[in-house]
Formats: sequence, C-alpha cells, structure tokens
Amino acid sequence: MSVSTVAVVGLGIIGGSLARAFKAAGLEVLGIDSDDGTLSAAASEGVVSEDSFNINSADESSFRALKRADIIFICTPVLSIVPVVKRLAPFIKRGAVVTDTGSTKRVVVNSVKEVLPEGVAFVGGHPMAGSQYSGYGFSRADLFSKSPYILTPAEETPLEAVETLKALVFKIGAVPHIMTPEEHDGMAAAVSHLPQVIATSLVNAVRESDTSGEYLKLAGRGYKDTTRIASSAAGIWIDILLTNRDEVLNMISIFKKQLGELQRAIEASSAPDIKRIFERAREYGNGRNEDFGCDGRR
Repeated sequence: MSVSTVAVVGLGIIGGSLARAFKAAGLEVLGIDSDDGTLSAAASEGVVSEDSFNINSADESSFRALKRADIIFICTPVLSIVPVVKRLAPFIKRGAVVTDTGSTKRVVVNSVKEVLPEGVAFVGGHPMAGSQYSGYGFSRADLFSKSPYILTPAEETPLEAVETLKALVFKIGAVPHIMTPEEHDGMAAAVSHLPQVIATSLVNAVRESDTSGEYLKLAGRGYKDTTRIASSAAGIWIDILLTNRDEVLNMISIFKKQLGELQRAIEASSAPDIKRIFERAREYGNGRNEDFGCDGRR
C-alpha cells in the first residue's frame, strides 16, 4: 500500500512527535486537534498542512481534507479513541488504515470495530516511548528513535494493513513488534503501568514522611530517576489503569509479594537473602536489551 498522506489526531507529545517524524520522512501530515493554538503552532512550523482542522468545528466542510489520508493515527487518551473514530468515520476513505497510540489495547481493539466504516482496517498501536511532559511544545521528531513500537492487529486485520504500518514505524526509526492485544496488555502492565504506579506511590510515601519539607532538596539522582514519571498527567493514567485493571492489579499483587520478601529479609537481618534478591534482579535486568530482536520479531 502506497502512503503519501498521514493524518494525526491529537497533537500532544506523542501525536506531535509522530507528525514531526512523518514530516521529516517526506510525508504530508494532516493535523487534527481540539486546540486552535496547537494547530496554528504546528502549521506555522510547517509540520502539518494548512488545511489541518479542529475536530470540534461546527463546519464539517473542513473534515473533507481527511479523505486524503492513507493512514490515520489517533493519539488521544484511551477512552477517547473510539469516540474520535466515530466522529471522523464519515470522512475516512475506503482502503484507509486507522491506528492508535493508546497504552491499553484490548478495550480499543474490541470496541473500535463497531464504529469503523466498511472497507477501513484498524491496527492497534503503542509506541513504547514518551515523557513525563505533555503537549505539542515538548514533541520532537526523534522521540521514537530505536524504541519498540507495538502493533496489535486483530485476527481479521488484513496483512497489507499491518505491513504498511510496520514500514511506517521503521521509517520513523522505531522497531515494530507484533503481538495480540492480550499479550500487549499483560506486557504493558508489567513494564509501563506498574512502574507508573510505583513511582507515584513512592512520591506519595516520601511526601507523607517529609515532615520538614526538606527531603526533595536533598534528593539525589536515584530518587529523581525513579520518580521522573510521577509528574505524568493524571487524566491519561486514569484511562490506562481502568482499561487494564485486571492486569495492573495482578502486577501490583506480584510487586507486593516481591516487596514483602525483601521486607522480611531486612527484618531478619539476613544478608544472604538480601544479596540473593538483589543479584536475582541484577541478573534479569542486565539481560533486558536482549529480549527483542532488532528486526522487529518478538
């Protein structure tokens, strides 16, 4: 499938970075957002086309520009993805491919098929890259460089749609990996959602114990690295945690078990047990970059 025009809906840090990356790769980018200021900024920088439009516009004539798009990326919070696809559906051309960048996949993949126009394929997507910051102002073209980019096609998804998206992912410097929505949500709960839960809880634990108000002034690199993502926007994470509730709760239970094991070792002043726990983590952590092949295979 030949791709010349890509539409990006939601020009935040993920959508804005995708728009910049596709523009740098030589594609035309149609921007769609709910904020006129963001659209104006992206257009003035030449990142998106002049006929980019506000999705909340009452004048639907501007929506006809979407007919040019070969691929449409929905870069909104998880629970907004299906409503956005439904809003845009009358203007999506037959043969186009719709994808998303949401952090959970089962709910999206199972629900979006109810609102997709006939002849339009959907491939779930999740770039494993980002920042604690939000907004177009923090977007950059190299955000996805060398990062995993998960694609979660349904059983009925045409192979051509998947291959087209894989090619686009490679074009922006990311590494595509194919898995089922179920596999994705289990994986994401472990390596994305649980770390957010832990970082947020750690900051709140320090906040509770910091009676002097001086702790953060003295915090070193370890604390800052561990808690960086605790600054992420709450609204996005509400959607993620509630649409992946079962997998996140499972990982919290596993984490509590591991934390309890370490707590008991400390309580028992057992140096051998503490050493064993740390070395077990170190051994697994040191092999983390060998789990995925650079050719996109899982």
